[in-house]
Amino acid sequence: MSQAWQQLASVAIIGSLVGIVFPLTPALGVVLTRQEFSGSFTLVNSSDLLRDTLPESAQYLGFVVYEEDSTLRDWGVNIDELGLSLSPDSTMAGLAPNVNFEFSSAVDWDLVIDFGIAFDAPRYSLQRVSNSEITFTGELGLAGGYTYTDSAPNVTLTTSNTSATSVPEPTTVFGTILAFGAGASRLKRRR
Repeated sequence: MSQAWQQLASVAIIGSLVGIVFPLTPALGVVLTRQEFSGSFTLVNSSDLLRDTLPESAQYLGFVVYEEDSTLRDWGVNIDELGLSLSPDSTMAGLAPNVNFEFSSAVDWDLVIDFGIAFDAPRYSLQRVSNSEITFTGELGLAGGYTYTDSAPNVTLTTSNTSATSVPEPTTVFGTILAFGAGASRLKRRR
């Protein structure tokens, strides 16, 4: 029996060495930032073709969710007086939007929702500049464009981490199973 214990001890040592080579580490989590914003836009600029059809002010509500590396996870914006409700599922004349998101700091970002401006379909830009301003620009191909600004937006910022539990890497689990399996087969052969 002492020989069996020696083999079991050697399996434990092998398992520990495998654990050192392939350490048991948690899967990397992602830090998500969600910014919710709302307020009242004021029209600051419009093309001559649109000047009479646009309201002077518009209520809006929206959000962006992004990772630390600026990967956009979710977004949405509603502007009541313009009849716009944009989200990742939006389509216009059967076209899905090409969405681009960039930010230079936690409060400065730019979201562009392009339905094909090159083919005379609309493109919308939502830009947040520091804590002081959110700008919404609509470009409508040959009809021109318009810009709304809110110099005092209501912004709520929340951050969360998606890694709630530690999950071992597959190589570590495989190495541990392999080491204990080899030890068990040695014990079985000895009997």
